[in-house]
Amino acid sequence: MKRLKLLSLFLFSILLCLSLAIVSCHKDKVTNNQNNTNTEVPGGEDPGDEPGGGEGGGEVTGDHVISNGVTDIDGNQYATVVLGNQEWMAENLRTTHYADGTAVPEGEYGYGHTSDTDPYWYAPADGNNVSQHGYLYNWPAVMHGAESSTANPSGVQGLCPTGWHVPSKAEWEQLFNYVGSQSEYVCGDNPANIAKSMCVTKDWACDEYEFDCTPGYESWSNNATGFSVYPSGWYGGAYMDQGMSTAYWSTTVIDVTHLLIAAPRFVCFSRTVAGLTSGSQMAVAQPLRCVKD
Repeated sequence: MKRLKLLSLFLFSILLCLSLAIVSCHKDKVTNNQNNTNTEVPGGEDPGDEPGGGEGGGEVTGDHVISNGVTDIDGNQYATVVLGNQEWMAENLRTTHYADGTAVPEGEYGYGHTSDTDPYWYAPADGNNVSQHGYLYNWPAVMHGAESSTANPSGVQGLCPTGWHVPSKAEWEQLFNYVGSQSEYVCGDNPANIAKSMCVTKDWACDEYEFDCTPGYESWSNNATGFSVYPSGWYGGAYMDQGMSTAYWSTTVIDVTHLLIAAPRFVCFSRTVAGLTSGSQMAVAQPLRCVKD
């Protein structure tokens, strides 16, 4: 009889433990399901991963590229990239109209036909590759009648789409200072060595000048920033330096006598970005990048 009581008690204890275990498992399952309700999105996509926080927009923050970030008057769509507190076009402008619909005339090709007063655009050296190089513009075309500006932001819409503007020298400097402050964008220990991280991974044709930390050296490792500089060269009566360098316009005159505009220059064998102090002449044609208002 005593053995029977002990056996009954033992079986009761086992059943109680099993019951508690089942309840505990059920509770954990409910808790996990509740937590998953807050993190899982149908289809496995999280709107928080999208630029601006998903559908509905929001402030764009962080360093990243946004596909189709802006559309110009001609319907061309451009990727943009957020670097620090600025959002830049990650492609060269390729419109032939101002945002008000006014057409920019194509320039006449050949020596003696460039102008530092009349606005013109030119096809890139590879005329079939406008999607990469954009069009080349002289400074009058870029500015659309506006005066030189040193402000940040420049306040000059110029040739840029609505909501965007031509950067001043100060805005370029802000960009380069930010990139140089981020270790993942700097080659070596010098914060000025940022050219490589801003240039595309192809078409930099300078094998004979293979210096480390330059866009032409192991170019497959370029473009950590996503800024995507192409070696588009420039036009000044003849095409120059495609595959070797490119320079971008700013709104800032740095030498009135010689009609020089601050123009950051990326060169295949240079670790740093030059041109903001040496500048480009108003009459030459080169690419344009716009920055968001």
